[in-house]
Amino acid sequence: MKSPVHRSFLALPALLMASVIGWAEPDRHTLSFNAQPTTSWSKDRLIGQLNTDRGGFRILDPNPELGPFDDAELFRVDTALNLPYGRKQLTVRIEVAEGHQPLWDEKLLQFQLNGRELDAALDEAGNPSFEKDIGGDGKGFVPVESGIYRFVLDKSLQDVQFISFMTAGTEQFDATLSDFVIEVWPEEDLRPRSYLLHVNRLGYDKQFRRWAVVEWQEDLLVDSLPVTLRSTQGQRWEYPIERTEKPFPGSGRALQTLPFDTHADGFYSWIIPETVARTRHTTAVLKLDQLQTAYQQHSDQAWQAFAWFDMATYPGTQLQDREALLFEGDGTMDVYGGWFDAGDYGRYSVNGAWSVALPMLSWLIMPEALMDVPEVGQENEPDRPALLSLLKTELDFLASMQAENGSVHHKVASQQWPPLTDAPGDDSRIKYVMPISTTATASVGAVMYMAAEAFSRSPRAEDALIADHYLQVADRAYDFISQTPEMIMIEDRYGAYEYGGPYTDYNDEDERLWLELSRHWVHSAEIEADLFQTLLELAHQPRMGDAVPDWRHVNFLALFTAVSLPDVQPESREQLLDAMSTKFAQKRLQQLAHPFGLMYAGLEDGFDWGSNGVIATVGVQLLWLHHLTGQQQWYEAAFDMSHWFFGLNPHGKIWTTGPSQHQVRSPHFRPLVSGALNAAPGMLSGGPNSGDLKGDMAAQPLAQLAPMRVYVDDRESWATNEVAINWQAAWASYMSLLVSGYPEP
Repeated sequence: MKSPVHRSFLALPALLMASVIGWAEPDRHTLSFNAQPTTSWSKDRLIGQLNTDRGGFRILDPNPELGPFDDAELFRVDTALNLPYGRKQLTVRIEVAEGHQPLWDEKLLQFQLNGRELDAALDEAGNPSFEKDIGGDGKGFVPVESGIYRFVLDKSLQDVQFISFMTAGTEQFDATLSDFVIEVWPEEDLRPRSYLLHVNRLGYDKQFRRWAVVEWQEDLLVDSLPVTLRSTQGQRWEYPIERTEKPFPGSGRALQTLPFDTHADGFYSWIIPETVARTRHTTAVLKLDQLQTAYQQHSDQAWQAFAWFDMATYPGTQLQDREALLFEGDGTMDVYGGWFDAGDYGRYSVNGAWSVALPMLSWLIMPEALMDVPEVGQENEPDRPALLSLLKTELDFLASMQAENGSVHHKVASQQWPPLTDAPGDDSRIKYVMPISTTATASVGAVMYMAAEAFSRSPRAEDALIADHYLQVADRAYDFISQTPEMIMIEDRYGAYEYGGPYTDYNDEDERLWLELSRHWVHSAEIEADLFQTLLELAHQPRMGDAVPDWRHVNFLALFTAVSLPDVQPESREQLLDAMSTKFAQKRLQQLAHPFGLMYAGLEDGFDWGSNGVIATVGVQLLWLHHLTGQQQWYEAAFDMSHWFFGLNPHGKIWTTGPSQHQVRSPHFRPLVSGALNAAPGMLSGGPNSGDLKGDMAAQPLAQLAPMRVYVDDRESWATNEVAINWQAAWASYMSLLVSGYPEP
């Protein structure tokens, strides 16, 4: 271990410091912490202890006899402080115990405030007051040296919420942090800012409902705003709006909708002029025209984005999956292939099956709507529909996860998460095939029945053999489920490790129901009376018996399968469709009153993890219902939600990756962050998440905001900005169905 820091500049008192830099004497704000340090990753090794004066804390290994802890832990310590605008810096004293022995070069901890890594403050010569030790993942660590450290803070920082830090691998970790002081040189905040004016950035189509949204900033102290809509031909329409004191629950701000009821094609500008100090003249330029071409481009990109998830895109990588270790029992399994599930390199049977199910069911219901899916990946064959080739990549992986007795292993993942900067070829961690579950078995069996039916319809003669293979997988899974009435579920974690995302579920009745209905695709039989009654009861429930439509809640897949089967009795189909339509009609009334055109994005008024995927899935449901009933209102409802994805949201964000400044720029996706990909357009961000941030320090400072605002375009935000196959599948299906059903003008 290095000797303690001896830097004369670091030891300067505040008054001398101010005179050296040339600033006036600062205001000093001492931090006090509210509770003990808590861990976000729960590795069950390091602990935190709050100092008796509550002005600092100690992090230590209480069991050094266990040997080195060659891993990282993420700690958080809550505080509360409101600061004025102006230059700021944070001073903290760090004392490293003598027995502390670093394993990762000279790294101690990555220091963060409100989830943001802090840089060293500069001295009078413009040099950093200490040198961070930068790791291969780009994270900067405070070195293993006792001393006083100064960090520069953003001038606009006002709300201090928590200190967080990631520890480095160590033997006998023991460090104490104390004497936290923030120095502020206050100044008047004269930064101008734009009004919050939100539109669909791709434009609008006069065949559909059109509107813009204005949100009021909390400190914009005016009672009205003059809003103008102007055409390039010089026409003007005035829309003065009055402030309402009642905030919209979703965004937490007062807002107004602006009707866009002109009908002449062309370019238009929404304009809000500068009205009071610190406001900026704000303009939103858009086009009134058909959107089919623009939506088609986004649809193509949505499907092409599956190449970025496909393991085959990265040749020679993840080869350890050829001999993945069985977690329970001896031996290995070859589970190489398929799609990376999300931002990491784990793969999960329940989520993979769900991600295949949405496009597969869309194809079975209306194959003509997905005939123009672009060719993606390595599986393309002459005469086979491109969508089936795309899905075959994941179907073959799912089939490889089946055990000899017909059950399906829940997931394959490494014990620990790879660093965010690890490219697919950098990650050589051992993969484990985790235990079986009944939800994985039922879900994989269901999609294999669908795949058997789909590939039997392929004009390519050889695909009949593939269909037969998928049918055998499905039948073995069905037999196992039939003989296993009790639920089998894996654990959330084993010891201190999750082995990837848990994807645990504690009710498999919906997966069993979906499997039973999906079996009818290839084993034609009349739906039995008691089974039909179960479906009818679900159809009468809100959201068809699902809390939200996602990998954990699949009643909707059972219902839409039932009304899509070719042999179902017409009377039974109509009964189910009538009940489903009645429930959607209630949601449609709520949607028409929603300023951003949504039905829901999570439980009650919340936004779930992957809320954009929830919204896209609801859109798919509406488009299925439109096709099955022929009622245009369901297409219009689905189209209304499309505005959310292209900028009509509180962030003004186009929720896909791409070159535009308004698109997602920093998704949580290891192949992109690591540089294995230079660009990955068309990937859908998870979006706002007010439910569970699961240790996401990048988004944590937003946790107390309204649901729609809990989002940050940051690569470290796995809870709000990750990409994943389940919402990508929903997004791609939604866009294809929208384009296919687009009405002629």
